Amino acid sequence: MILSNKELIEEFYELNKDKYPGLSLEQFKEICHAPWRYMKHEIESGELSEIRLKYFGVFRVYPGRAEKMLENLKTRFSKQQIEPKEYFRLKEMLEKFLKDESFKS
Repeated sequence: MILSNKELIEEFYELNKDKYPGLSLEQFKEICHAPWRYMKHEIESGELSEIRLKYFGVFRVYPGRAEKMLENLKTRFSKQQIEPKEYFRLKEMLEKFLKDESFKS
């Protein structure tokens, strides 16, 4: 049986609502989604910094992966599979990351 995200949160709420009587189901949903909204915000910032989420681990971009992403991006741009605005935004972000990583090593 596969449970949806909504069903899992509702089940978690039912199991824990006695421990936290002041929290509504909506507040529980906000709490459960907060780490993922934070991660999305950090990724969209364009910094590609290391992100640590307690109980989930560390999320990071490795330089080798960034180089492959840049190659793939250039190929997609040459085939006109990506908009120029998006291409230049991503290209700048990856090149900045690779430049910063070269100073760390």
